[in-house]
Amino acid sequence: MDKKILALSEEGDVDSLTKLLKTLGPNQLEEFIDVRVLRGKGNPTTFLRAVFHGAPCESAEGAAVRVSVYKHVLELLEGGDVSSKMGSELLGFLLMEVEFLPPSAVVELAQVFVDAVKSGNVTNTKSLDLFSKLLSSLASRETVSYGNGNQMTGAECKSHILNSLCSSRWDSSCVIHLAAVFRDIPTTNDELKFVMEKILRSFRHVDLQELPPLVYQLLLLSTKGFKRLVLEGITSYFAEQDQTVKQQESEQSEDMLSSLTADQLCHMEGTIILHITFAIKQDQDLGREFVKFLKAGQQGSLTKILSPFNVALALSVARIQRFEEPIFEFLKSAISRSFKDEQIRQGSKWVTEMVPESSNVTESLLETVKNSSYGWDHVTQGLVQLGFTLMDSFGPKLGPAGRVVESSGGTPKSPTQLACSLGAQILVNTFKVHEMVRSDILEQILNRVVTKATSPVTHYIELLSNTVSTVPQTLLECLPKVRDSFDYLSYLPAASAEGLLKAVQPLLKLSMPLKDTLMLVLRKAMFSRQADARKVAVTGFLMILRHFKVLGGLPCSQSCSQSFSFSQIQVDIHTPPSSAGNEALCLEILGNLRRCLTQQADVRLMLYEGMYDVLSRNPHLGPPILEMLLSQFRRYYEAEDDVTPPLQLDPCITAQGDQTFLLEPLGHLLCSMVQCLLKCQQLASESEEPEDDEALTAIQSELGTILESLTRRMIKCEMEDFELDKSADFSMNSGVGVKNNIFGILVLGLYEVLMEYTCMSDDFSKESCEQLLQLFLNYNKLAETMKEKTAKGKSGGAKVARSLLTIRCTARILQGLFSDDVPQHQEGLSVLRENTDLVRFIVSVAQQKIQQVSDKGHTDGSEGSNKDKLYKYCCNMARVLLRKFTSDLQAHGESGRRSKGKAVSAMCLEGFCTIVNIICSRYPDQVAAFLTQIEPGGDDADEEEEAGTNMDDQERVNFHIKRFQRMVVNMVTSSDDDVSPRDAVQLVNVISLLSCHLSPGSDHLVQLHAWVNRLCTEQNVDDSAMTKALLSLLFSLTAQTSTSLTVLRDLAQDVHSQMGDIDQDVDVEDQTQFAVVNPRTATPVMALVVGQVDRVLEEVDWVIGKMKAELSGGSAAAEDAPSQGPTQREGHEKSVCVRLGTLVTVYHELVQAAIPMGASVEALLKSLVKLYNNLTLLAKYYLAMYTQKVGHLSPRFEKLVKLSGTHLSQQAYALITYIQAAQNEKLAQRDQHKGKGGKKKDKTSSDAVGQARKAQVLRETKSIPVLVFAIEQYERYLIQLTKKSKVNLMEHMKMSTSRDFRINTAAVQMALQGEEESSSEEEKEGSDHNSDGEAEEQENQGPPAKKAKTAAGKLSKGKGGRAKKGLAESNE
Repeated sequence: MDKKILALSEEGDVDSLTKLLKTLGPNQLEEFIDVRVLRGKGNPTTFLRAVFHGAPCESAEGAAVRVSVYKHVLELLEGGDVSSKMGSELLGFLLMEVEFLPPSAVVELAQVFVDAVKSGNVTNTKSLDLFSKLLSSLASRETVSYGNGNQMTGAECKSHILNSLCSSRWDSSCVIHLAAVFRDIPTTNDELKFVMEKILRSFRHVDLQELPPLVYQLLLLSTKGFKRLVLEGITSYFAEQDQTVKQQESEQSEDMLSSLTADQLCHMEGTIILHITFAIKQDQDLGREFVKFLKAGQQGSLTKILSPFNVALALSVARIQRFEEPIFEFLKSAISRSFKDEQIRQGSKWVTEMVPESSNVTESLLETVKNSSYGWDHVTQGLVQLGFTLMDSFGPKLGPAGRVVESSGGTPKSPTQLACSLGAQILVNTFKVHEMVRSDILEQILNRVVTKATSPVTHYIELLSNTVSTVPQTLLECLPKVRDSFDYLSYLPAASAEGLLKAVQPLLKLSMPLKDTLMLVLRKAMFSRQADARKVAVTGFLMILRHFKVLGGLPCSQSCSQSFSFSQIQVDIHTPPSSAGNEALCLEILGNLRRCLTQQADVRLMLYEGMYDVLSRNPHLGPPILEMLLSQFRRYYEAEDDVTPPLQLDPCITAQGDQTFLLEPLGHLLCSMVQCLLKCQQLASESEEPEDDEALTAIQSELGTILESLTRRMIKCEMEDFELDKSADFSMNSGVGVKNNIFGILVLGLYEVLMEYTCMSDDFSKESCEQLLQLFLNYNKLAETMKEKTAKGKSGGAKVARSLLTIRCTARILQGLFSDDVPQHQEGLSVLRENTDLVRFIVSVAQQKIQQVSDKGHTDGSEGSNKDKLYKYCCNMARVLLRKFTSDLQAHGESGRRSKGKAVSAMCLEGFCTIVNIICSRYPDQVAAFLTQIEPGGDDADEEEEAGTNMDDQERVNFHIKRFQRMVVNMVTSSDDDVSPRDAVQLVNVISLLSCHLSPGSDHLVQLHAWVNRLCTEQNVDDSAMTKALLSLLFSLTAQTSTSLTVLRDLAQDVHSQMGDIDQDVDVEDQTQFAVVNPRTATPVMALVVGQVDRVLEEVDWVIGKMKAELSGGSAAAEDAPSQGPTQREGHEKSVCVRLGTLVTVYHELVQAAIPMGASVEALLKSLVKLYNNLTLLAKYYLAMYTQKVGHLSPRFEKLVKLSGTHLSQQAYALITYIQAAQNEKLAQRDQHKGKGGKKKDKTSSDAVGQARKAQVLRETKSIPVLVFAIEQYERYLIQLTKKSKVNLMEHMKMSTSRDFRINTAAVQMALQGEEESSSEEEKEGSDHNSDGEAEEQENQGPPAKKAKTAAGKLSKGKGGRAKKGLAESNE
């Protein structure tokens, strides 16, 4: 029978073939097909063509035959027994025949596929190609019968089928192929969106291995549209997966065997990132849409848009050149914004409540670096570029006068510092993880250090140091680059060169060739013509001496009698450095450093200052170091005891032409010698096994004898012995004066060094204290003479030299003067305590040292760069200074107060406050330990100390805050004239610093806020500095503990009360709620209030921006959760409106206050502009809400608009009129004064003065047009909002009248009265015609004289009615 079918088909006898097919049973045709397809007996395609030849589509029977054939072939293909080649042939044939099928057959076959997908029976996904052809064909049909005989177009029928298909659950195995099928189906935008959302939802049900190809198919499908939807869906899914895996890891859920592991997820994400990047290379529109998606997400939650997957994807896409710049600009701005947002969020309780989600992205970016270790090579280079971009953009910048702005020294605090620190962390972590970019990172760091000569490079050096200290062995692979950088050492600034040497120092011990290269470079630099290069050489040599320790003692003569060269210091590369090698190396370096003793003073100074550190780190170098210093000192020392002065100063200076220069810093030389001697004595006393080093003992003995003799002779010396008596010339204009100044500074330094030696070598015996006092008296006599002579000189004297006393000695003398209770010391210390000049001098030196630590993180002298030692000395000095101040406070005065200058107790408190600042900024983790060190002693505090032994850190901070609170109260309430308000200001600053270390929201913080509030309310502090300090602390604590703005409102009312009203006829109630506000402090309080209001406005601006971003970006989320979204949004809107309403009441008071002309007025006008900008922003927010149809006006906003119209706008215009009238009056008075007293010879100067004053007036009033514009912009958007919302928001708004031109109503009235006799009728008509305009202008330009008011003005009363009343009175 089948052969007959084939024969009839070949003959072309269609009728016979049709009749034959009708005679076949339902299963016979299927059997014929099975024989050919499954058993291979004949060509199935030829047979199918013959069957279709006899089953024309025009007849229902023919269509039915074709449909049955289609269905059976599909069943065979699904069965899986058909070879792929035969299956392709069959599908190819069926695809060609689809166009001939009638619409009903196409619908029926399409439904077969839909049913198969719904039941999950699609095994041969290749057959789905037929489905796409069926739907494409269906879309082109004009009419189709679908369902229960419903007639519709083919496109509508296709839409129904797609809807049915996408509404069902898809089997995970066919999702990818379905996604591929939709590419070939013509779809409308709505259908395409529906399909894409279905595919994105199916991500959760697809096997892990199937996700990358599914994403690839989805990206191909996105060429038809909705690229943004695809990108959002992919990125949000993987951000969610990252969070899930992270949560699982934190919970350590090992029981979930099927859960996704981090390794699997990272590998899969890497593949998908490659797919997306490849798709963007092929379709630039997809890349542009990705950049838009990132920028739009920046307005919302930054933690979501900067998820690890998004960052990795962005960095991978950035490898495409055209997207590199926009993506890095986005990342830079988003990271910076995240830190700024976090700073705003943490600084205000209200903002934290409004936006509880943290916006810190550091963890997310570092997570990206960690994930990149899973083969994400396409992301690695982007990470390196991102790290350097952040460091370049947010690193330290040059400050005023080209000085580098010093960082705080502790943990980074500002957003720019945090962004720079994040860049460094990214680079360090990338360096650890990826071997392929290590060389590149190191090269870029070194290039920046070498080439940025005019810019600060401390952050790059710190990065290099962190990299070296973290993975020094890894860096050995990149040694050639480090070696190359050494060639530029001598050309670098001293600070950069020193930092670079310190950073690479650990590598020197690991690589002998690197050390030898450095030695060659340093030796070459030592002979350079440039002094800076020689300084670099000294720095490098001293560093090597510090870190290459000698284990055995060195005879001091060895460094002199033997010379070493590099040929003698050959060390095997593969062996660790030996003690013998180190010994030879150190001796050669010392030989090189001897050359410094013949060079400039700056080079010698560096050598002298570095010797103590070398000796401390490498004690066995003591003998050669002491001998080198002693031999240099002998050049100036007179050995005979009877010779005075004991030192020759003339060789210490040199002359070049008319100029005199210092050649030998003799004081520093002596200081270095003394410090090294004391260190050797200390090491000998601490050593358990005494060493028999005769050379060292002999040098120490000789030095001791010289110093004792020098001390005795310097005490006996008079100023005349150094030719520095009172008749000497100290002016800086003459060569003799310059020389005398240099000699004077040298002698002062010598006295200070000998004072330190006397103090440190003896334990406050009476003899040593008397010697110390005598040295100081000589020092003081010379210092006073120099100060007096230079003060008289017209050109001024030389700068005051920094003290040569070390911080260690200063701390010890301070302790002796103020807190030493040892009985054996009292006799000697009483000698020192009686001299108030000495006490004042020691405290001032302590202040100087403390200030250096605060500014630079280190101080002059030995141990000045050791952070641990500095912390110890700061603790000791803080305890002593505080004890001195508290004892003086209890004693109500001191003898030292009568002497000239600042009181000693005030100096002590100032020093203590600076130390607290140092600890809080540079040692933030040790604040509690520091407070333990300074806890009060004495009998009265024993109980408190016992109670405080078991305190935790928070309680300890609170304990000390309360201690300082009691002091402040005692000082504020004291009637003693000796108590200075400035001291109370210092204590308030200490409380403010310590309050930063209390936990936000803690009870301690709330109690402190209540105390400050009570103090400001009850105490009338008649000191502006104290008032500023208290109110600044109050504002800070209020922002952290409360969301209310009542404090600002009350202060504004007090300012209005104290300053009076701009309308002199209005009497303001003379009562204040805060006692600190009085006529003397009202102006500074007003400036503080305006400043705080500006900060609140910035917070409100930021929150409105967040709300607007959520409104535009969260509409889809709002649709998914309609019950939760609007409620939360309405709560935010209400909170913002209430806050702005309170600020309007604050401004209502301030704009009516009679503020003195000047900076206060300008600040108030600028602040008013910010308020109206915020109101405008809120109006725009509601406009956007109506545009997107997601909400309506809040009743609170309507009240806010009414309040702004009745309580602010009218008063703002009255303020403008008041300012301009005051300025015009001032100018008129000056012109009158100029006319009366001006002379002809002074005409030019007076004109210049007049022009300057006019310029000042213009400068002070330039904010007025800006304010008028801001008000009108606000009203413009209110008008638009009125039209959208159908609510009349302009009901209480008054038309603005402040313009560049005005009608002077008083002048018009006078003109009208003059014409009254000639034309009374015209006058009447003119008066009626202009009455409205005059009334309007009268509000801003009042009548020349107002009648007295009978009722006192209220604080809340507006000015609008007042002007109208004045106009009515004048018309009468």
